[in-house]
Amino acid sequence: MIHSGPRPLPFRPIRLVLMISTVLTAVSLAVAIAAPDRDARDEFARWLDVLGENTLPGWWNTALLLAVALACAVTGAAAMAGGVFGAGAWFTGAGIVAAFSLAELSGVHRRLGGIGRLVLGEDALTRNWFAMAALVVPVLAAVLLVLAARLGVPSSRLLAGGGVLLMVSAVGGELAAALLGGRTGPALAPVIVAHLGELGENVGGALMLAAAVRALVVSRAGHALTVRHRRAAPGGGTAPVRLTALWWWLGGLSVALTVLSLGFVIADPAHPLLRDVRLFADLLVEHNLPTWWSVALLATAALAHFATFLAARNAGAPEAAYWLVTAAVLAFLSLDDQSQLHERSEELGRLVVTETGDFPFYWLIPGTLAGLGVAAALVTLAVRVNARARMLLIGGIVLMLAAGLGLEVVQGLFMAAGNEGTGFVLGYHVEELGEDVGVILLIGAAAAMTRVSRGGGLALVYADHPSDDHLVQSPTGSDQRESDAGMRGPIPARSGRPGVPGSSVWN
Repeated sequence: MIHSGPRPLPFRPIRLVLMISTVLTAVSLAVAIAAPDRDARDEFARWLDVLGENTLPGWWNTALLLAVALACAVTGAAAMAGGVFGAGAWFTGAGIVAAFSLAELSGVHRRLGGIGRLVLGEDALTRNWFAMAALVVPVLAAVLLVLAARLGVPSSRLLAGGGVLLMVSAVGGELAAALLGGRTGPALAPVIVAHLGELGENVGGALMLAAAVRALVVSRAGHALTVRHRRAAPGGGTAPVRLTALWWWLGGLSVALTVLSLGFVIADPAHPLLRDVRLFADLLVEHNLPTWWSVALLATAALAHFATFLAARNAGAPEAAYWLVTAAVLAFLSLDDQSQLHERSEELGRLVVTETGDFPFYWLIPGTLAGLGVAAALVTLAVRVNARARMLLIGGIVLMLAAGLGLEVVQGLFMAAGNEGTGFVLGYHVEELGEDVGVILLIGAAAAMTRVSRGGGLALVYADHPSDDHLVQSPTGSDQRESDAGMRGPIPARSGRPGVPGSSVWN
């Protein structure tokens, strides 16, 4: 069945990003106006505060920048597959945006003043992080402008404009708020300025996302979803993309972060700079490098499952909706990891059981119920996929629950007994590593149900349809439809999966 006329994807990412960012900022500002005293707010109001830590808007900012980084990486891969000049610029841009997401979560930029004082001594330049940022940000902006110049319009303008807006909003918003009396109030003017700065960061991120999206043409070829750079030459042979190196990188970085943290904890350095580095690397501490890595892994897993949903839906697979459910579950776990929703549920746990001794983890009671819900969603999908993906899904969730719930109980017992020695330290390091490996297995499950090939672009095929791998080439006899990137690309006729007429992401 051939559909006539343009058919965009069933979501508009840029509009959605701007809408969510605006709503979150408006709600946070309303909370700030209604309850200027932050200490007097209830737990839910604190969770909605754009300017606070462990909050919903904070996670959204981090997740948005991670999505932009991944979009830039995909665009770079598509450019490389299509032989388009500028692939390296996209990869470099992805690294810069990822660094900004780390700063958003960990507040590492606020450590610049302290590090500057330790390295350069006490002077006007190192008195606070604004002065150091005034040196670092222009350098990053210049690098981004140079990279953008290699991409060609309109992506270059969007990338440059979005990057500059992101940096100016991040530094300028906080600086202006500080000059007006402080971003936390109680005066209303600096609070409004700080909120506008946060919104400006999100708008900048949205523009950078638009730069990546505008560079791509998303289309379908049979059961394959294809992504190619808009300047890529058509044709060319196809070759499968091997992801073996990806698993080594993900696993290796998780192990490296665990070893780094364990080394600092055991060494317990006395030098102020090294102690600050320890806090930035310690797996037990929140809002640091390991926390960002865990959030990034979960966000990547959510996007991988969402991409698998699109491929499965395009192929007419009946289990497609279950991939969407698991994508939402993984996104929620990413939110929980950054905003500590599980720890906020501690009072619920205390209501269920009688408080006993000094056990610190009463959130495990509602957390166990939530964990069972997560397991149910993943197992429901697991029984509908092939054996390899099933093994990875079940192995991933079992490892995550065993580490995240089981080892937390062990740590709680150590803490209740006042024993935070070697056993406690090893326990929380094994726990965090186990959770990360579990998430990597869940990413692997999505990869096990799809095939990626390259040939003038990238093609994603659901595992039920391996014969469509060759369709990454520009097909013939296709009608032209508008992709979600706003570009017109080849989208050939297809009949859908047998028994499922016309099923695709375009319906």
